[in-house]
Amino acid sequence: MMRARLVLVALSCSGFLFAGCSQQPLPRLNHYVGGSSESASLAVSAQPAPISGSVTAGLLLINDTSAKGSAPALSDRAKAFLAKQVRERVETATPVRVAQVLDISNESLPRGQEALAQMAQKQGLTYLLVALFSSGESEVPAYLPITGDPEQGGNRPNIPGYEVVNYALAELALIDGASGQVVARSDGRAWARLNRLNMPIASNAYPVIHRSLRVAPIYPPESDAKDILRSVAADEALEQAATRLQEAWPKS
Repeated sequence: MMRARLVLVALSCSGFLFAGCSQQPLPRLNHYVGGSSESASLAVSAQPAPISGSVTAGLLLINDTSAKGSAPALSDRAKAFLAKQVRERVETATPVRVAQVLDISNESLPRGQEALAQMAQKQGLTYLLVALFSSGESEVPAYLPITGDPEQGGNRPNIPGYEVVNYALAELALIDGASGQVVARSDGRAWARLNRLNMPIASNAYPVIHRSLRVAPIYPPESDAKDILRSVAADEALEQAATRLQEAWPKS
């Protein structure tokens, strides 16, 4: 009886451990838009007044790498790709229309409602759409199937390589330009895995990226493989966040 209880306790602890791992990285949005907690409870309207018609907003894209264990910063090319994806996904899901993308250095990023309101007013914007991307990443040696399939199985020979997994978090917030208050916010999570060989041989199966929400693999060039991994995971997290922003939209 005692042994059975110990097994149940161990399984419960394992469940909490995996649940904690699945929630990495922690939300970062409150560091920029204000708020007293790092709660992951999003998709909530913070302003009861409904919004009628389309909303014109400026896009502020942030790639936060300040948390411990964060993946390296996205390249300018990856950030440009994500800015395009934010515009397309958010405009498809909500009445927001992105009028311009703000080019702000990390050192000058506004923090808090007052700073956000000042930025919006300086740019002549009624609303500000904040899109924050962060991610954690792990890389370990691995033996990979020669065909590049995600599931090895059978007796196919394995070859030495590396496995990199990126866990991405996308957070969206629509900010009132007059007050700096959050009108609606949401988030989304996704992961992507990059497998690479650890030997100088030509292969049409590696490097390869497998995604959490898609079946088809991606075959990136070796030189940009990790940057593409991070941008792909971020885009899938953004897809969820845009859908949840639609659900959080203040409606009459």
